[in-house]
Formats: sequence, C-alpha cells, structure tokens
Amino acid sequence: MAAIYTTIFVVAAGFAFVIVVTVVVIVGVRREERYMTLENRQAPGATAHLARMVLGRYVRREYDALPDDFPDDHMLPPQRSAGTRY
Repeated sequence: MAAIYTTIFVVAAGFAFVIVVTVVVIVGVRREERYMTLENRQAPGATAHLARMVLGRYVRREYDALPDDFPDDHMLPPQRSAGTRY
C-alpha cells in the first residue's frame, strides 16, 4: 500500500513541478518581450533568467569567446569597391 502512495506522490510532485516551470517560463518570456532584452547579455529578472535556462536560450556574443590576440578584421563588414560612377 505504501508503494501506491509513494507512486501517487511522485506523479503529483512531478506534475506540480511541470506546472510551476511552465508558469515561470511564461512570466519570464513575457518580461523578455516587454523589455525587449532577448539579445542583451543580462536578463531583466530572475524569472527571465530561468526562462532562458529552461528554453535553452543562452545569448553569447561571438567576440566574447575569441582570444585577446585575435584580429578584429572578421567583425568588419566586407569592403566593396565604389566602382566607377558616371
């Protein structure tokens, strides 16, 4: 009988955890959309930070991971010649 109660408790706790995480993600995504900060490195709050972690949206700029002696030429837009103008 104890095994049945334990199984029911585990299922109920798992369901409650899924509901709580869903609400946190909804609130966090709303904060991200409200403040338009999805491309920023800093999340606007704890719920937005948790929503980023749950949804797998970690914003990392490419140049943050480059070594210090790496040339900055790759970040410039490609140069085009002006050509001849008539």
